Amino acid sequence: MTDLSAESPAIVSDAEAARSTANYGLYLRVWGVLLLITLAMVFIGNPIVLILGMCLKATLIASFFMHLRDETRDFILMIAVSIVLFSLVLFGLIVPDGLGM
Repeated sequence: MTDLSAESPAIVSDAEAARSTANYGLYLRVWGVLLLITLAMVFIGNPIVLILGMCLKATLIASFFMHLRDETRDFILMIAVSIVLFSLVLFGLIVPDGLGM
């Protein structure tokens, strides 16, 4: 008798199928929140609002559009630490140019 289990496609659970399909309504809501944050940053212009808005927008983009909310905590921590270190390096390279003006 032939073993058909090796030839049959993998059975996907309902939870996995729901996660793999795109939820466009969720993406549109996140886009709307990003738009509101951007408008608040533009019209308020307070440095604290700008910094908080940038951090919140980066978190939303990484979580939803880069799908980091589905990853393990160790991977998210590794990405967050590397972003912070890279930002500090870029900031350190830009500040001397600004002081020379």
